[in-house]
Amino acid sequence: MIWQDFKYAIRLLSKKPGFTALTTLVMATGIGLSVYMFSFFHTILFKDLDFQDGASLVMVSGSINGKEDAYRINALDYAEIKSSVKGLKEYGGYNNANVVVSATEGAIRFPAIMAQANIFQLTRTKPILGREFRAEDEKSGSEKVVVIGYDLWQNQFSGENDVLKQNMRINGEKHNVVGVMPQGYLFPRNAQIWLPLQIDPKQLVRENSTTLHGLAHLEDGVTMAEVNRELSVVMKRIENQHPQTNTGISAHVTSIPGVGGADGAPVIYTMHTVALLILLLASINVGNLLLSRALERGKETAIRVALGAPRSRLIIQMLWESTIICTLGGMIGFLVMAWGLEITEPIVATFFADPLAFWWDFGIDTYTVTLFLTILISTIFVTGFLPAWRSTGGDFNAVLRDGTRGAQGKKAGRLNRFLVISEIFISMTVLISSAVMVQSAYEQTNSDMGADTENSLVASVLLPAANYDTDAKKAHFAKTLQSRLENSASIEAVMLATSLPGHYSSISKVIIEGKEYSKDSNNSYPSANDIATMPGSLAKLGVELRQGRYFNNSDDGLAKATALVSESFAKRHFPEQGALGKRFRLAKTTQDNIEWVTIVGIVEHTIQGNRDGDAASMPAIYRPLTQAPRNQLTIAMQLSSKGSLAVQHLRKTLQGIDSELASYRIETYQASNDRITAPVVFISSLTAIFAIAGVVLAASGIYGVMANMISQRTQEIGIKRALGADEQRISREFVFAGVKLLLWGGIPGIVAGGFMGFAMAQMFGTSYSSLVLIVIIMVSIVVATVLIATYLPTKNALRLEPSQALHYE
Repeated sequence: MIWQDFKYAIRLLSKKPGFTALTTLVMATGIGLSVYMFSFFHTILFKDLDFQDGASLVMVSGSINGKEDAYRINALDYAEIKSSVKGLKEYGGYNNANVVVSATEGAIRFPAIMAQANIFQLTRTKPILGREFRAEDEKSGSEKVVVIGYDLWQNQFSGENDVLKQNMRINGEKHNVVGVMPQGYLFPRNAQIWLPLQIDPKQLVRENSTTLHGLAHLEDGVTMAEVNRELSVVMKRIENQHPQTNTGISAHVTSIPGVGGADGAPVIYTMHTVALLILLLASINVGNLLLSRALERGKETAIRVALGAPRSRLIIQMLWESTIICTLGGMIGFLVMAWGLEITEPIVATFFADPLAFWWDFGIDTYTVTLFLTILISTIFVTGFLPAWRSTGGDFNAVLRDGTRGAQGKKAGRLNRFLVISEIFISMTVLISSAVMVQSAYEQTNSDMGADTENSLVASVLLPAANYDTDAKKAHFAKTLQSRLENSASIEAVMLATSLPGHYSSISKVIIEGKEYSKDSNNSYPSANDIATMPGSLAKLGVELRQGRYFNNSDDGLAKATALVSESFAKRHFPEQGALGKRFRLAKTTQDNIEWVTIVGIVEHTIQGNRDGDAASMPAIYRPLTQAPRNQLTIAMQLSSKGSLAVQHLRKTLQGIDSELASYRIETYQASNDRITAPVVFISSLTAIFAIAGVVLAASGIYGVMANMISQRTQEIGIKRALGADEQRISREFVFAGVKLLLWGGIPGIVAGGFMGFAMAQMFGTSYSSLVLIVIIMVSIVVATVLIATYLPTKNALRLEPSQALHYE
């Protein structure tokens, strides 16, 4: 019987190849796009780490004024958390670092981890050679040791087993190699070098304490929500005890893949919602088409019921059509989705200068297969079982009488109207939210950073701490490097800074002289991007001077204290009297080491890092590198006609100054800036694909439903025309009916889409005027779609003569 029902469904589908192809393509689109989106975000944010007890391993991070992100936590606060929070066990901690390794082919920069001794025990992973860290390795003055990754062992030590007898020169100091980790072990993100985190207890002063990323395991049966409630109580107690340093400071736990996900929660939830709506839209379309076929055979079905055919048999026969269509469409969508995931990893890798997080393995896994099968079974139920149950239910006598000549069946009419309203609601929501995302990406990629990026090459340099242990050495290096690079024929101009416009910079709290701040909280101090730059660099970068002067030779010297500030800084803190001549200091300086800095110039606002929201509007302060030298520098070189030699000259210059200097992230200035906006552009591109799919599915679905609804009323149209009604009146009647459906579905759709769009607009800094314009445009598209989908089928029905319409079946 099953085989007979299957062959019967195949025979019915083969009789209408166009219908079969359309429904299969619709399901392939819905299933493929939705599974891809869920799998993509699961890999990035929600995937369990592939370690023993990896699901219980969490990160303890700070939060500021309710904003949860991957903030480091004060070491003294962390010690209090260890002794007070009972829902966590096996506490550990680490900090990210960049180190310079002196290798046979020259100095190489590596991302590294400064970790507490139990870092490897937390992941239940042992070295394949040597040992883990010991408690004594964390003590200041102890022997300098390092644990290295498998790839580093293979590349720098040729995989030799006597590596434990060798040492590495890291940041200018020798470190004994004491362990080699297994292949693929890159915890906590993409590390290849692990160093002991040495915290001097004498330096643990609350106002200027060491900070770190906390790690721990959840106790058995304890959830992250329960731990977060404990943390909230503990951190509130610390805040009451130390209001000056801890007001507004709290802590939270997240999974390690989920760290930083809270900052992008509106985008994540929106994309998941859009994926679900696209799947629902596809299911509605296919379900409607199958229901239309079932209704076409409604009287046949009623007759078979009257003759004693079991309802279950009829449902199974109809369910086979949905099963075949959804399975075939799902397999096509699955293959396309698998290809999409395969090409995603190399695309995403271009967004970051460092290797991707080790768990970012995009591809088919257990989660993806389980999700696919769940969605497939759900769509078969929605598109097959429900229409079959609907068409075979009820009184068969009523079915035979319903939908008689001259009128559409009442139940069919109500169902058609519900389907149109659903399609309008979903399409409106998807279009508005997707358009806001696309607009945000456009604004970010076209925002003015405040500098000229044309024909410039950038590179970063890290100074080994052992070789550059004083400010005088760092300042001398900066001046030497600039003078030597400027003597190259391949370079027209050289700019040195800790951060260039468009790049991320460090952020510091500042205290304005004469301003009153809350004595109970450091959080009352304003924040600003803290950048050090060589005199002349801002002018060469095209950062325009608004008032005062740029840095010059008079600012040279560690004893000097002058600064430039951005125009946004001046307007925010000196809106009336002007900023020139005013003074400020960094909040991190102690009362015994107060350095008041005088503002000598105001330059245009520059964007540092993210182009969205508060980050884009963050003001900046600039200090001369000759006054406030740093360990890490970024070089920008404007190239001449012989610019191809610039990289070679840079490396030779660095080696000539110090053989242990490493240059890295060498690329064009524009490319380095594009990388910052690349994730947003990628997500917006995905959103645009979803929006296009949503438009096509909604337009075809609405047109299909309206055409089917009007087709079922063809005899009614014929009767009206036979009784003297003109075509314009009939057209207005149907268009007015379409407008009513538009209002029922469109108004909730505008509210839902506007809410999602508003959340993203706030996150990305999209203007409200742009949001309103997007809503107007998207509403216009949906309105035009509904009106066209109503008018064209009506026009086609009116082409029939009344006598033909009366006999229409």
